[in-house]
Amino acid sequence: MREQKKSKKWDDRYLDLANLVRGWSKDPRAKVGAAIVNPQRGRLISIGFNGFPSNVEDDARLADSGLKLSMTIHAEQNALIFAGQQAFGCDAYVVGKPVCSMCATLLIQAGVKRVIAAKPREGTESKWDRVGFTALRMLEEAQVEFSELEEDDLERLELDVNEARDSLPPSGAILDDQGELF
Repeated sequence: MREQKKSKKWDDRYLDLANLVRGWSKDPRAKVGAAIVNPQRGRLISIGFNGFPSNVEDDARLADSGLKLSMTIHAEQNALIFAGQQAFGCDAYVVGKPVCSMCATLLIQAGVKRVIAAKPREGTESKWDRVGFTALRMLEEAQVEFSELEEDDLERLELDVNEARDSLPPSGAILDDQGELF
């Protein structure tokens, strides 16, 4: 019981950190933050937020949704780049949106063992939710533990569960001519 309380306390702290980092994104429609943590050592390895690559102008391009999506690097991707090989065996805390299938691919390939994030919503037409369920299936198949943000976590972090998920589809999503996911 004591270990579970300790783990929840630290999960909350790392979620708070990912929530703080998401505010660094300039994207007015999609702010996402991530923290990569070594759970054995209780050590923060890396943080990331979504945005354009370093040294690429973003202010003038944020209003063009298609261009923005094609140029944005996700929070999880940024955190993994900075973590490098140290991401192996780590936990990934993601705040702002459910994990997309492209980020799940990279988290799995980097050797992340646990992902803590919002779960996609059931029964919606949201492209975010659809790629989110693909991500969950991939994580399960790769035996990466998924811990869903609970309702009290979302309230404590002051997250609107619908706002982020109703935005544009994630960059890297493959869409057909009608804008539907393949």
